[in-house]
Amino acid sequence: MKKKWLNEGYKQFAKYGPDKLSINNISRAVGLSRASFYHYFGEVNIFIDELLEMHWNISEEFKETGKKRCKNLIPDLYNLLAEYPIPLQFGLQLFHHRHQPQLNLLFIKSYEAISQAFALELFAKSLKLNACDVTVSDLWITVGEAWYSRIDPEDLSSITLQRHAKEILHTVNRIVNSKLYESFNATF
Repeated sequence: MKKKWLNEGYKQFAKYGPDKLSINNISRAVGLSRASFYHYFGEVNIFIDELLEMHWNISEEFKETGKKRCKNLIPDLYNLLAEYPIPLQFGLQLFHHRHQPQLNLLFIKSYEAISQAFALELFAKSLKLNACDVTVSDLWITVGEAWYSRIDPEDLSSITLQRHAKEILHTVNRIVNSKLYESFNATF
């Protein structure tokens, strides 16, 4: 029963975000009473903590799968992301609610874990950069933020996710290969 609450809560958090998470709606969707919710969780904040922990565990699974399956940034990473639509929507909610410290922390922690495990190296390889360079890591974070800002939760197809990445990477590649990047890098 508790798992039903968590699974449906995870989906609804992903779709509506933390501010519109409704125990009544989740109760109706799972066919259980609100009393059942309070039996398992006591209060909404405990429920949200468990949803965040659930997301962290899914991020860890994604990270391990990505390390095995992703050989190139495009298309591999975006094909894999398309296989995780609900967690991707959940991550998008974290991104849009970064003003809440707990959600920001999980967004950063998940993004960094996946980056360090395999994504940063794929990004650096795609642009022929050194993944150990701190500025490349900073650039990857900026690219990620630009990418998340373009996501439409109604279209999480691999083709669309890749298109956003290609557009951003095209611009980044022009900047990296310009004199501007060279002078910026030399300054810092």
